Amino acid sequence: MSIYELDIGWATTASERRYLHWMLVACDEVGGVFLTARDDMLAVLFNGDRGGFDALARTLAPETQGTGS
Repeated sequence: MSIYELDIGWATTASERRYLHWMLVACDEVGGVFLTARDDMLAVLFNGDRGGFDALARTLAPETQGTGS
């Protein structure tokens, strides 16, 4: 297992933070989720490589709408 930082700057409301917490603890590859000194970061104990963690992080963050150009 490795510890990775997860940017949670997009989760500004209590509801978004609860959603994020439950999504992380429900993931089989996540062994733990920890607060950090920064409000916009979590430390995640992840059973996988960096690519797998990045893929997980992309599924958690809300999709941004493109401009179409």
